[in-house]
Amino acid sequence: MSLRTILAPLRRHGLMPGLVFLQVALACAILCNVFFLAWQRLEPMLAPSGVDADNLILIDNLAPVHGIWSAAESQEAERVLRNVPGVRDASSALGLPMVSIVSMDFNAQGPTKSAVGVNVYMGNGLIDTLGLQLVAGRDFLPGEYRPFGVGAGDGNWDTGISQPVIITQALADKLFGTAQPLGALLHDPSDKDGHGYQVVGVVKHLLRNELTLATDGRADYTVLLARNIGNTAMLSYAIRVDPTMHEVAMRGVKQAVKRQFGERTENGPQALVEWYKDRRDEALKSSRATLWLLLGLVVAIIMVTLAGIMGLTGFWVQQRIRQIGVHRALGARRIDILRYFLGENVLIVGAGVFLGMGLAYLGNAMLMRYYELPHLPWTYLPIGAVAMLLIGQLSALAPAMRAAAVPPVVATRSL
Repeated sequence: MSLRTILAPLRRHGLMPGLVFLQVALACAILCNVFFLAWQRLEPMLAPSGVDADNLILIDNLAPVHGIWSAAESQEAERVLRNVPGVRDASSALGLPMVSIVSMDFNAQGPTKSAVGVNVYMGNGLIDTLGLQLVAGRDFLPGEYRPFGVGAGDGNWDTGISQPVIITQALADKLFGTAQPLGALLHDPSDKDGHGYQVVGVVKHLLRNELTLATDGRADYTVLLARNIGNTAMLSYAIRVDPTMHEVAMRGVKQAVKRQFGERTENGPQALVEWYKDRRDEALKSSRATLWLLLGLVVAIIMVTLAGIMGLTGFWVQQRIRQIGVHRALGARRIDILRYFLGENVLIVGAGVFLGMGLAYLGNAMLMRYYELPHLPWTYLPIGAVAMLLIGQLSALAPAMRAAAVPPVVATRSL
């Protein structure tokens, strides 16, 4: 059947097709943005952590009521925690996975001159303690660690050479492409007097602790710096335990924390001693709630669109029984009638989808302006378009089949 034959009745009776067209355009615009927002929430949930999640304990929010923690206190607590039964390794750190109370970042710039924001984890022996998988290069050497403190002087760091750094595979791919990252230099564009960072190792995965930035392939944009933590107002520890001694290790760690820090933290902030997997579940709780809300919205849009197109198409078919009868009397087969209405629906829905993609882009621009949401990638437009085309055809299938099932003798009675 020719396109002209399909378009002729649409031009004569444009109300019903127009309503379907507008409904599809609006639904497509909403779906494109909802799919994008849902993926923003889902991506951090699916991103691999890179750590030994089942056997990792995190300690943070260790803040003294008065003064700061000295380097000696930090190192002594680290030694005590290592000696707890069931503990394999312990590291003091600033910046840890799922610990967002202390979050450090800088812009890393590679040979391509493109700078990307990365999260920074500082500590002693974090590769072993976190259970990271080293895929290239080496761990930090003992002589490469520098003192680090917040709110206190740490001496002159400027040794005239670049600092060693360990990066993730995703960050290496972003900054170096197919080039060899080991031995290459990274720079922070804001640090004009620095000597840069020399890549000495690459780990497979390490999830950043700013989960709001763990989207668009940036979940692994993380670096490790060789630092001995001390002279700081806040301490954090990562502890890796024996898989067969979880309860013993957790009980011992809590007792050790109370002995080492209880006197100076009494009447202050409550220290947090939790399993990594519990911390991750809590950190992603709001994302899961938002995701379920968005999925509910998607289902509601689909159901409303299905019912709307089905009802309008059914009414449109009922109004054209006479036309169907003529075609059937002239020899049109059931499959021909079915193809006719489905083809007509494709034209209407396709036109609505085309408008809907434009509305999706404009809607995202408004959301960016008033709610600071990220830019909608163009790849989500065809995703929403395909979804609406499938929904449209599914909605029109039942009315089209009813039209095809009308026998010629019944249809011609309306002549």
